[in-house]
Amino acid sequence: MKKLGMLSVIVAGIFLGGCSDDDKEFQLDTNRMTGVDWYYNGGASNNRLSFTDESVLDINRFDKNGEIRGIDMRVQVDTVAGVWKDEGLNTLAVEWKDGIMDKWTVTKCNSSNFVVKNTWGERKYVVKPSYLQDLTGDAFWENYFDGDEFKTRLGFRVTGNKSLRAGYVYALLSDTKAGQVELKDKNQNNIWQGNIETPVEERRVRFSCRVGSDNYVKFDERISGMNFEPLRRTDIDFSCNIVSVSNKSWKCAWKKINGENVCYKIEVYNEEKEGDVYFESYLFTYDGEYSFDGSSTSKVPNRLKDIDTRKHYQVRLTAFMLEPGVTYNSMTAENRVQATVSVTCALSVR
Repeated sequence: MKKLGMLSVIVAGIFLGGCSDDDKEFQLDTNRMTGVDWYYNGGASNNRLSFTDESVLDINRFDKNGEIRGIDMRVQVDTVAGVWKDEGLNTLAVEWKDGIMDKWTVTKCNSSNFVVKNTWGERKYVVKPSYLQDLTGDAFWENYFDGDEFKTRLGFRVTGNKSLRAGYVYALLSDTKAGQVELKDKNQNNIWQGNIETPVEERRVRFSCRVGSDNYVKFDERISGMNFEPLRRTDIDFSCNIVSVSNKSWKCAWKKINGENVCYKIEVYNEEKEGDVYFESYLFTYDGEYSFDGSSTSKVPNRLKDIDTRKHYQVRLTAFMLEPGVTYNSMTAENRVQATVSVTCALSVR
């Protein structure tokens, strides 16, 4: 999916990054303005569930060529947000890509923050706040089987921050209660997830989080309507058979799922407790089959050797349609997903 890049008008002041540290005789040095990401966070407790206000986290960088670049929460350069020009007297003229023009007066700037005055009053911008850690969010089309019926819902995933507060992590689609989806860390692994039934179409998603005791953060992204074509179980024909009982080894097979930039993942979990995961592969490309055992590399501790033949387990195959340009072996691949398809079957243990 394509991220918004935090392009709201309020971020214009951030183009003053890398300015002089001399607060007494401040002069804007345009030679030090480039290559710095500046953050404005307007989140607060009283607006944390608002979908329509502009109190979102904005990250922008300006280039020496006069272009303003929007940056998303994964520090991916998005689109050209506008252009800037130095007018002297600590004033910048900014023209946004939608044609709106504005001027910003800088009243203070040093290596860690700057203050500007504009039509919204006085605003303070800073370098990346430490409380953000590696916070990121992703929305994607989540396809699954309900019996034999193929269904789709909008899934959400927030990761990269160990200080998020339960009850304060949301995906927002509107200002109504129905458009506020609380995300939960069900497996206690700092991965907050949720979903909602909604038509497949291009739309904006706003994530809202409380970090620690007093930091509220909201950030946006946009998801397109690109998705997998509807499937039948027989189109995938997923199976997983035990190869060796004594060595606890299995082989899975399935038919290739059509789509752009598709890769796969295998998981094994306790049938009675989905969060009790015994094995989780890294993403891999299609090769017709996938073999694994108690010594296979796993994203979670590999406990396949602890499989109890008296109990029941499930194995899940998930196909990931990654965003354009993202490779399956990228460290951020699972945070840059367009759509998924999941199918399960019983794990043979005898």
